[in-house]
Amino acid sequence: MKVSVPFANLLAAAGVSCTSQPWQTLNATVGGRLRASTPIALPCFSSYGGLTSSVDDERCATVREDWKTGQLRTNFPGAFMNLQSEACLSEPVDQCLIDNTITPAGIPAKNATCNQGSVPSYYIEITKGSDVTAALKFAGEHQVTLSVKNSGHDYMTRNSGKGTLSLWTHNLQGMEYRESFIPQGCEDDVGRVMIVGAGAPSGDAHIFADKHDSVILGPYSPTVAVSGGWLLGGGHGVLGPVYGTGADRVVEFQVVTPDGEQRTVNACQDPDLFFALRGGGGSSFGVVLNATHSVIPREPIAFADVHLPSNISSDTALEWIKLLVDESLEWGRQGWGGHVAGTYVTHFNPLLDYVSDNGTKARASFQRVTDFALSHGGSSNVAVYPNWLYIWDTFLLPLDTMQGGNMGMGSSRLIPDELFATEEGKEKIMSYFRSIAELGFSPVNFYTPVTTPFTYRRLQDPESFATQRFGTSLTPAWYRSLWHLQTIGSMAWNSSYEDRVHFVTNLTNSTVQLEALAGPDAGSHFNEANPFMTGWQESYYGRENYEKLLAIKAKYDPENILTCWKCIGFRDKQDIPSPRYHCQGKLQKDVYNNLGLKPSS
Repeated sequence: MKVSVPFANLLAAAGVSCTSQPWQTLNATVGGRLRASTPIALPCFSSYGGLTSSVDDERCATVREDWKTGQLRTNFPGAFMNLQSEACLSEPVDQCLIDNTITPAGIPAKNATCNQGSVPSYYIEITKGSDVTAALKFAGEHQVTLSVKNSGHDYMTRNSGKGTLSLWTHNLQGMEYRESFIPQGCEDDVGRVMIVGAGAPSGDAHIFADKHDSVILGPYSPTVAVSGGWLLGGGHGVLGPVYGTGADRVVEFQVVTPDGEQRTVNACQDPDLFFALRGGGGSSFGVVLNATHSVIPREPIAFADVHLPSNISSDTALEWIKLLVDESLEWGRQGWGGHVAGTYVTHFNPLLDYVSDNGTKARASFQRVTDFALSHGGSSNVAVYPNWLYIWDTFLLPLDTMQGGNMGMGSSRLIPDELFATEEGKEKIMSYFRSIAELGFSPVNFYTPVTTPFTYRRLQDPESFATQRFGTSLTPAWYRSLWHLQTIGSMAWNSSYEDRVHFVTNLTNSTVQLEALAGPDAGSHFNEANPFMTGWQESYYGRENYEKLLAIKAKYDPENILTCWKCIGFRDKQDIPSPRYHCQGKLQKDVYNNLGLKPSS
């Protein structure tokens, strides 16, 4: 659902005159696609920013019915999958939300006001590289702060920002398949690829790949973009233990850098920027228009889907998690990857050994968890299916209908292989689960991706693997870990400031415990970490990579035109207390005071 607001209203919202020539010129340059950005729930409110607004019953009904659907939120420029990107976390009154605890979502009270929150003031619908060039030039000349939104799935509050001009790249949807491909300026053919626009969602990309007898490594949700922030933050996926991350498989980018230049970037052209874009994060080094992904020939896949009943006790969940901890190292050695959780395990394996015997080996791999689940009234499905798209359509898409519209936040840590190799290490993991249960995080709600890259190769031949270099800017911890262990919770849509401080204090406390569990050389996933953690620089990138990325940032964006919360170029001491990040900074300050923590230097 798109909303076009008259340009005069846009300029008024921006605090400039309707005759302001620079804004008028920018609007003309981008073909009239400079528009006001409004919160998705605005049609349900009679007051907007303290002024009278008209309730639109028809549009409000649509918003209420589809409040949690990705389809609604990815197609509206002022909506985000996670409500912390819409609300000002430090000022609970500054938001425009409706009750997400019921379906349809609740109607606001008669005297309720829709406020802008962290929704950008205005946006440009990006359709080509020249739109980005114009926006970057305008931002540099007029000290306008930019944000970049693609599909809006960010957990970290980076794809929005109060008062910003948003570059909305969702409509860069093109896809192309090539049987062979030589990156520009290179000599070697990298084989079959897909060139995917920054906004194309993974659901469409999987269908397109299958039409060409291929599989593209992508995110689990069908509305997350394959070439957007998922890829730029690393791009972990359920086939990663065999095929690596999205960052491992990308061979070329089309990107507009902050100087306004559109570049073709790969291992042979601007290799430093290629390194930075492969895991260094979006909204830091440039705005990506498309990416070229190395794709995999379509083959059968073994699939294991074992579930416990959803109403199990915490004690049963802890028993189940202990079983998952016991089994996971061997599953990794066999090439399995996917998800483990407090009530289920879902894993995938494309290796020939597990698809050539009609699932006999696969069932043997999951016999212990199958027995446990069945003995507790659960279910088990372990079988070989003809291809990835069949599994996607049959088992995964039905689970993805109501995923958004929550203020969900988590912490994560990459857990080294070695902890799963000894009884002492496994007991440390279980002690962590028992301790966070005391903080209110139920083991029944535990969920963790098992998607670390090349686990199969690493565990089969660790000595040879240790000599390999992958050229990504991911923290090296990705390449020596088994679980991407997460603690996840959510704040109420109408939570008070005190509630938010309490929640983030507990979340950050659990992050400290995760860090103690994983050890000093572990890291966190850039896209799915605690937004308020300390030591984020080394956790997200590793010390050596972080220093490299700072130098690359200085080279391509010396004026720091592209900024986001705790991205490369973010300075804790200056940026946390700044007006730009007030919606996060005040909250972090109070949480750190509670825990006796200090921001990174």
